[in-house]
Amino acid sequence: MSERIFAYGSNMCSRRLRDYSVVPEERGRAAVLQDHRLCFNKKSRKDGSGKANVERHAGADVWGVLYAIRDSDLQTLDHGEGPGYFRKKMPVHTIDGAETEGWVYFACRSTRDPALRPYTWYRRFLVEGAKEHGLPAEYIEALGRIEAIPDKNRQRDAEKRALMCRADLA
Repeated sequence: MSERIFAYGSNMCSRRLRDYSVVPEERGRAAVLQDHRLCFNKKSRKDGSGKANVERHAGADVWGVLYAIRDSDLQTLDHGEGPGYFRKKMPVHTIDGAETEGWVYFACRSTRDPALRPYTWYRRFLVEGAKEHGLPAEYIEALGRIEAIPDKNRQRDAEKRALMCRADLA
């Protein structure tokens, strides 16, 4: 049995998803979560940077990647995302307009800290993952304009930059 997940943050990059030891059963498909907006108001407990979150916002859309994964991988992903996120089944629409349900991760606690930003390597996962899965060009451009900050931890920065996004599944 498989489950569908809607990845809108760093997990759009299939290699990043595999970094959690989660292997999609097929190539991810571009999809959209309607009436939500992308924000970076989830403060990482590990590095203090802003991580992706979605919040309800009428008229806004969040593009992402719909993956099919094994049931056991869903628990692995829960562990990888950590206690800072919970998941909820939500309707999403694939790029061809079909509606389906997928698990969407939401931050348990968000912050209104205006200084909170993602690291540049994290933003790269979003941009490259969006390109990898053929998300709309204007959305990819918007992701590239997200204000991000350099990671002062050079080792972590180098490790994250070494992880390249690419589709390994046909």
